[in-house]
Amino acid sequence: MKTSHTVSHTTHVCTDLAELCKWLELPETVLRDGQKAADELPLFVPLSFLRRMERGNPKDPLLLQILPQNVELQSIAEFTTDPVGEGSRAPNEILRKYPGRALILTTSECGVNCRFCFRRHFLPPNTDLSLDPIREAKDVHEVILSGGDPLCLTNQELMNLLYELSLIPHIRRIRIHSRLPIVDPERVDGKLINILGTFLPLYLVLHVNHQNELDEEVLKRIESLIDIGVPVMSQTVLLRGVNDDLETLQRLFEKLVDSRILPYYLHQLDRVAGSAHFEVLPEIGRHLVAELHSRMPGYAVPRYVREVAGESCKVPFC
Repeated sequence: MKTSHTVSHTTHVCTDLAELCKWLELPETVLRDGQKAADELPLFVPLSFLRRMERGNPKDPLLLQILPQNVELQSIAEFTTDPVGEGSRAPNEILRKYPGRALILTTSECGVNCRFCFRRHFLPPNTDLSLDPIREAKDVHEVILSGGDPLCLTNQELMNLLYELSLIPHIRRIRIHSRLPIVDPERVDGKLINILGTFLPLYLVLHVNHQNELDEEVLKRIESLIDIGVPVMSQTVLLRGVNDDLETLQRLFEKLVDSRILPYYLHQLDRVAGSAHFEVLPEIGRHLVAELHSRMPGYAVPRYVREVAGESCKVPFC
């Protein structure tokens, strides 16, 4: 599918592959090798994230995550448009994947188009969201806001949703999963901080794949949320060419814990069509995690997991 964007918070973005190549001083071959893939899933990256990439380096680990490459167009049987079995659209935008929890697909908008996103082929969800299924499900105690990216909602939309959820007696926790504070830290402004601080207990789970994503501005904004009592965790996808070596992962997880961000999950790549070039073999992942445990305290090493369609929880790699 081609993803359209109307993200009000991401006003300074690059959407043209030729402009990206010019900005980063990349060779002409990069442009030629990505044009068809950009037609399938458009380039969309905030300039804030772009500025953290190394000029002249087509293998920059941040660039690889957002760069269209025609290798994405290869058809590989094991890589499908719905690798975790969610369906192309979720009924009422609400999924019951795990006991005691409900997941709301709040929006189809994202602050960045990651080339490995497992929802890259999904249709936009129905905008007429009803919370009645959650109100009626007395066994649901935690609500997870996902998307797209829930922080692409306007402040008013986000506040209204959090308020409605706070009125449901059996909901004890709200969790927001977002990449936007990483790729576009200006989203974490005073207004958002006030909103999130109003609806505690609320947890924020960030998507971070490389230490170079965590510049001074990003960490300053995130720490402003931690300072008001919002617990912040992180999730990382193991990606070939981006973070599939011991030193890179160790530097990332140490930087996170030094900033009071708890590494939560290290995900095996979901086998979504177009992402096969990112896959790391599970035996390599297991070795990396074992080595991390020998070097770092246990709380600094995330659980290495995969998502299996139909399972009631993330499946750990032992």
